[in-house]
Amino acid sequence: MSLIFTPLGIRGVFGQSFTAMDALRIGNAFGSILGEGSEVVVGMDTRKSSPIVSKAVVAGLNSAGVDVINLGTVPTPTIEWAVDYLNADGGVVISASHNPPEWNALKLLGRKGILIRPEETEEVKKLYEKGSFYNSPWSSVGKEEHLDVIPEYIAAIERLVDMSSIKEAKIRVVLDPNGGAGVFVTPYIMRDLGTELITINSVPGVFSRELEPRPETLTSLSSVTRSLGASIGFAHDTDADRLTIVTEQGEVMPEDISLALVVDGILRELRGGTVVVNIASSRMFDDIASRYGARIVKVPVGEVYVAHKMLEINADVGGEGSCGGVIYPKFHYGRDGPFAAAKIIERMAKEGKKISQLISELPRYHIIRFDIKVKVNWENVKRKLMEMAKEKGMAVNEMDGIRLDGESGWFLIRESKTEHKVRIVIEHKSRDEAERIRNEILRILSN
Repeated sequence: MSLIFTPLGIRGVFGQSFTAMDALRIGNAFGSILGEGSEVVVGMDTRKSSPIVSKAVVAGLNSAGVDVINLGTVPTPTIEWAVDYLNADGGVVISASHNPPEWNALKLLGRKGILIRPEETEEVKKLYEKGSFYNSPWSSVGKEEHLDVIPEYIAAIERLVDMSSIKEAKIRVVLDPNGGAGVFVTPYIMRDLGTELITINSVPGVFSRELEPRPETLTSLSSVTRSLGASIGFAHDTDADRLTIVTEQGEVMPEDISLALVVDGILRELRGGTVVVNIASSRMFDDIASRYGARIVKVPVGEVYVAHKMLEINADVGGEGSCGGVIYPKFHYGRDGPFAAAKIIERMAKEGKKISQLISELPRYHIIRFDIKVKVNWENVKRKLMEMAKEKGMAVNEMDGIRLDGESGWFLIRESKTEHKVRIVIEHKSRDEAERIRNEILRILSN
């Protein structure tokens, strides 16, 4: 297994395809591109390997003459926000996000805390592969400063919501951060907002379930939320850029719902605007945009593509429905799970509605997401899908993988940019038809 080098992160299994030496060299390559005297924010998630990777990255940056502001263990959105807040030249996030515990990764950030562009990642990759290592003169080596920005980050979120309305609503919340970096932020936001909070799986670094917060991994959160009569349940992945919702009835929502609730609320307040989502996001975003006369723009899967497009066109809100990640430019240009949780609580409080009621007002489709580890003959698969598109009169989109759109539904088949997997998304008005398409896709991929 080789190191996966993409604009969405440089990742691998720690001790195998990704080592401390890799982290040292990548940190140095990034630092040499930024230049001596630059300032970089570094932070990490709660994986066992993260402190080792962090030390290596800091050493690589300092060797290149770059100063480091080390935030320690914090959510990815906190690091992204801090780059902009501290007016730093860049950032390094040490987290493999939703990948299994044995994985780790580096996400490289530019100004405003936005993931660097693909061509910039390629520049880092070339230096890494050449084995280049820049040693700054002894008089110019970088220094390291440790800084706690969590209080300021939390305060910034709280300024973006109506705290008095939330406190009056007395909402009971169950939170499952699964031992991730969200344990250092989201519970404190919920406390400040006056919610009655119950946490589960909240020991840092102890992963009690699979790391990706999907319906099949959140059975405990579902059970606790329902049995305690809570108003809502929230779940994060390891670095808390994602957010999944559980209703008061214990129903685990698809990842798109978190983003949809925030987008719907913001476009309603603006009475229009512009939203950017990735191509794997639900068709409900098209419907929501249409509801408010807003413009919708779609990009390939990955925060880097969403964030840069939002900056380019001055979008009002966006994110990746396929993982529940919300990006709000007035805050920062990264997916932010704690912010999304606060905004959803605010909607419940201000509108006086249960979370199930708010969700019932959204356009709904039957959506199936699954991954398979299979070696795909893409030429053969593409040929069969083109035949299907022609036969059924479906539109073809090859922006990222292959997506086929029909009148009542669509599906997308693409290679994961973060794991050695093929990802499939199917959405249709009919549950039975969605399942039929699933079986047909599996047959195509197996032949």
